[in-house]
Amino acid sequence: MRHLDLGEADRLLWLLTPQRGVLRATARGARKPGSKLGGHIDLLCYVKLSIREGRDLHGVSQADTVDAFRGMRTDIGRVSRGLYMAELAQQVSVEDAPAPAVFRLLVNGLGWMATTESPDALIRWYVLRLLTITGFMPEFGSCAECGNVLEPGDHVFSAERGGLVCPACRSQGSDVLHPASLGTIKVLRHLARSDYPAVAALSVGEEERRQIERILRAHASTVLDRGVRSSAFLDEIRDWPEAGPVPGGLHRGS
Repeated sequence: MRHLDLGEADRLLWLLTPQRGVLRATARGARKPGSKLGGHIDLLCYVKLSIREGRDLHGVSQADTVDAFRGMRTDIGRVSRGLYMAELAQQVSVEDAPAPAVFRLLVNGLGWMATTESPDALIRWYVLRLLTITGFMPEFGSCAECGNVLEPGDHVFSAERGGLVCPACRSQGSDVLHPASLGTIKVLRHLARSDYPAVAALSVGEEERRQIERILRAHASTVLDRGVRSSAFLDEIRDWPEAGPVPGGLHRGS
């Protein structure tokens, strides 16, 4: 999910595993020409590793690629979204704690990112599914403040209160409120209850897209108690006239 160059030839890796959650490991000599490890431990690779246990850091002794998601790696727009997905998965996981659902979601998400025609729809779905399986799903059916079922209409979203807020409760706090139109709420509910293939072709208007992005980013930042660093890279790439091939390959560091 992340790596950092060490010394002249080594590399420090942050790995997501199904049974041990996040692990940190060093790959010695991985940056040397001809290294047997170097080609298998690039960012956003699904790999099978042999690891030597250590007290603080583990060591990678062997690596084999299961899936490099090559359809994603040649497009910098897809790469930026893949990095965003990986950082979110890392932030909701902890060291030495099983994370099989998060691991499988990330692997499946990167696989879809390599082939989907709607990468932004995938991001919206992925964030909601990640929030769901980690127990942080926002409330979209009832008011997060009073618990009353929301009537059809435009509402506002409070990340601090954990969901949509009805008109009667809007003023009962000093938190930031994000607009949520009826169309936005319908899309959020559909994304929350559906598998990705069912929403891949979902058409979303520009205003709804902006509202959904603000809502999901605000909620994720509140849950994580920090911003997502790779979101700035994602936004920068979106502003390019046309996202093209990844220059020089995928070697983004920490």
